[in-house]
Amino acid sequence: MRKLGAAAARAGGELLRPLSGRPTAGSLAGDALLWAALCVPAVMPLVVAADTGGSGAITPLQAVLACTLLAAAVALGRPYPVAAGVLGVGVVAVNPAGAPALIVLSYLAGRRDPRVWPAAAALGAVALGAVVFSLGSAEQLFALPGLYITIVFVIVLPWMVGVFRRQRRRLADSGWELARRLEREQEIAADQARLRERARIAQDMHDSLGHELSLIALRAGALELAPDLAEHHRAAAAGVRERATAATDRLREIVGVLREADAAAPTAPADEEIAAVVERAREAGVQVVLERRGTWEGLPPMVDRAAYRVVQEGLTNATRHAPGAPVRVLLERGPAGTVAAVRNAAPPRGAVPSRGAPGGRAGGHPAPGGHGLIGLAERVRLAGGVLEAGEDGGGFAVTARFPAKGAAPASAPAASPTSAADRHLRAEHRRLRWRTARMVLAAGALAVVGMALGVAGTFVRMDSATLDPADYRALRVGAPAEEVAAELPWQEYDSAAADDGSALARRLDCRYYRSHHGFLSGGFTVYRLCFDDGVLAAKDALPELGEPPA
Repeated sequence: MRKLGAAAARAGGELLRPLSGRPTAGSLAGDALLWAALCVPAVMPLVVAADTGGSGAITPLQAVLACTLLAAAVALGRPYPVAAGVLGVGVVAVNPAGAPALIVLSYLAGRRDPRVWPAAAALGAVALGAVVFSLGSAEQLFALPGLYITIVFVIVLPWMVGVFRRQRRRLADSGWELARRLEREQEIAADQARLRERARIAQDMHDSLGHELSLIALRAGALELAPDLAEHHRAAAAGVRERATAATDRLREIVGVLREADAAAPTAPADEEIAAVVERAREAGVQVVLERRGTWEGLPPMVDRAAYRVVQEGLTNATRHAPGAPVRVLLERGPAGTVAAVRNAAPPRGAVPSRGAPGGRAGGHPAPGGHGLIGLAERVRLAGGVLEAGEDGGGFAVTARFPAKGAAPASAPAASPTSAADRHLRAEHRRLRWRTARMVLAAGALAVVGMALGVAGTFVRMDSATLDPADYRALRVGAPAEEVAAELPWQEYDSAAADDGSALARRLDCRYYRSHHGFLSGGFTVYRLCFDDGVLAAKDALPELGEPPA
């Protein structure tokens, strides 16, 4: 019981919590315009009556009350939209011409309030209130199905449309926010990959230049000890040895700063040839073929090292994402430039890519935008070339093209599209479509149930107002009203009373009944029984007030 009370207190506190902050001048102006627009249909019957000189369907007091309630509803529309919708029900109760205002307020409740349960509770309260209000009158009870159908179309459906618009707006906002975040993360990852590749270049430079500097220091040391050199020559050789040694130490310090703290020690020897990389892959079981075209001699060191990295990264990707697939390595140097390419075919059926493969996809292809390819593209760009990577005949190809002569480094690659954001948006769209379909199905189900209730209520109403022709013929004029009432149905056919303008109907207490039960088949006669001074004074069959047989 205590928990129930606490839950009720929390629900009450949440209901009292306003959804919007302090109103702005713009929102106040918009609300004023909305109030004026909603008041137009509420006062329109009064204006029409004044223009035509008629009595009008509403009184001035009803119009004033409706506009007053609308002012309160519009004022509460932003902080308490569901309460504004309930006030809209009150507007219709006071003035039926205010139904358009109820549609608008229901739409705004769904558009502004992200909570479902307050609206459901309010709708249930309205439905229950209609039942309680109708308990005192059989006529109003029979009108309940029609009232519920009206509630579906005037309240439920506009509220659903508002909910759909709100969810669609939230979807768009969240999708763009995710896209911006992923874009920032992608840019950071790309920058990190480029920095790692530059650090790797520094390591390569250390391995190659350090080796050369060591050789210089060694040769200078030999000259320093040569007995046939003059003293000043040995001193010069000693100076060269000291400077070479200092340069080697400084290079090591610089590379140590560039190298990441958790970077693994290089396992490949410095200045390893591409053929050696291919041979090591072949020894590891990879079906790799190396094809050379043109001479590789005299190639700039930066291009040579970049081509080496292309082959190394391409073979790594092939073994990770397409195990068992044959690989072809192409090294081509011609007048137009130098090409280093690694192409792997589609993996054999049943082959399982490495679980540690980043961005692995079906078909053995690495996902675009991988960090290895980003770093590789940076390496190729710094060497003046361009890197291409993508699907190729069911497999995957990595191709680096370098110009024949030193060209300006290519511009930095554009940021890759945020494919994760696209996937997120597609998933959100699917969820939105599913929610919309559920709302439409729910509204359709409510409409069908309401229509079924309406048809059933109409049938019961007509059936309860039907007097069997044999019973009608058995009624005797002059019989006491109590005796006649025992033979009559418990409902009357009120529609005929409104159509009967005879003098007898105006003079006596007349009651009307249908002659047949099957109202769907059509064709019935209206029986009129008129009472005077406690007896049945007249009985008449009025086929003109009924319907002819179909």
